[in-house]
Amino acid sequence: MSLGLHIGINGCSLKTPENLETAAQIPLDKLILETDCPWCDIRPTHAGFQHLQTTFPTKKEKQYNRELAKDFCVKNRTEPCHVAQVAEVIAGVKGLDVADVVAASNRNVHRVFGDLEKIEEAGDNP
Repeated sequence: MSLGLHIGINGCSLKTPENLETAAQIPLDKLILETDCPWCDIRPTHAGFQHLQTTFPTKKEKQYNRELAKDFCVKNRTEPCHVAQVAEVIAGVKGLDVADVVAASNRNVHRVFGDLEKIEEAGDNP
């Protein structure tokens, strides 16, 4: 932390009780939530699972097709929407509201990466 670095947390970071203890100690102003798609989902065997509030309906990959994409995720594959679950676990171990964790992570992303929309617009105008 003394180097000013940020720490990204994903579902794989929340597997064990020791991982949760470590995650609880990360200052909010250094936290960035991520999913590490397409792997690293939070499974029932993970210590962080107890903090989940949100679930997403899934289909096995063999049953999945583009028409189902708006209503289902592929089973055991992490999708961008699963970042909400990472936020829920962090909020649970820190005793905070999920909205506060999400807001802190969003501020940190903007602090680290800047205003991505402005950067993209600038790239379009040579």
